[in-house]
Amino acid sequence: MDNHIEDAKLVLKDNGKSFYWAGKFLPRKYIDRAAELYSFCRILDDIADSGDKSSLKQLNSIKSYLVGEEKQLSSKKSYINYPAYFNLSSKKASIDLVNGLISDQKSISFKKQSELIRYSYQVAGTVGLMMCNALDCNNRNAKLFAIDLGIAMQLTNIARDVLEDAKMGRRYLPGSWINNLSANEIVKAAKEYDQQKIKIISLGVKKLLVLAENYYNSGSQGLLYLPFKIRVAISIAGGIYREIGIQLKNEKFNWHMGRQVTSNLTKVKITALKIITEISKRKIQTKHESKLHKYLKEFYPIEV
Repeated sequence: MDNHIEDAKLVLKDNGKSFYWAGKFLPRKYIDRAAELYSFCRILDDIADSGDKSSLKQLNSIKSYLVGEEKQLSSKKSYINYPAYFNLSSKKASIDLVNGLISDQKSISFKKQSELIRYSYQVAGTVGLMMCNALDCNNRNAKLFAIDLGIAMQLTNIARDVLEDAKMGRRYLPGSWINNLSANEIVKAAKEYDQQKIKIISLGVKKLLVLAENYYNSGSQGLLYLPFKIRVAISIAGGIYREIGIQLKNEKFNWHMGRQVTSNLTKVKITALKIITEISKRKIQTKHESKLHKYLKEFYPIEV
């Protein structure tokens, strides 16, 4: 096995615990591919979140490589392994992903839900597309559902990381939901325990998680296009992420009280539930709801 695959699996084990757990149910070929994809995305994400002044330059250089303007990555970025199995769909998705990360290099203050959904497609819906490629799933309808599962997970990430993101000058919660409170005001509200502002932001988090449920419900419908073992693995990964939102809800959306994580016991319970659910699921494939992608027209035709 190539050394970079082994390295990728270590990155997955150390940094993507939910995905690593779910990956135990994948055939070896696909866990290798999933790990390679996770490592690829993780390195890009680490560059974007490093706070280094060169981050934007690095991301732009990587984008130039992906669009074919540079024949190879510079030596500084040679550790990025572009998955060999990527096809046209994955290549376009990876460019959309990098564009989303480039947008993170400035302060973020989304005004409307449309901005939130477009961003969530760029940094996570694209990963759903690339994962379809990794799992040899070529059905167009299935890929539309995969985009939704990625968006749902990203919305959950945002709900979990409201305070951490605010400390980095990023406010992904649409301003129209939270009285246009700025990232600095969110940090200040948590620090000073400002009950009024905390409640406003909590209501925004609640709305965010309700929105995420729409995308989780859609994403789960696409699992029927996958072979059973792969379906179970993806279902478990989605279920563990979804649980973060459930825990936030149970804690009354207290975004300021620390990051929610899922315990190993919780992962075991979700795993058992998802296996039972997928065994008993009737194989009824449904049409994708186009309204879920109404804000993604600038990315269409999405190469699926």
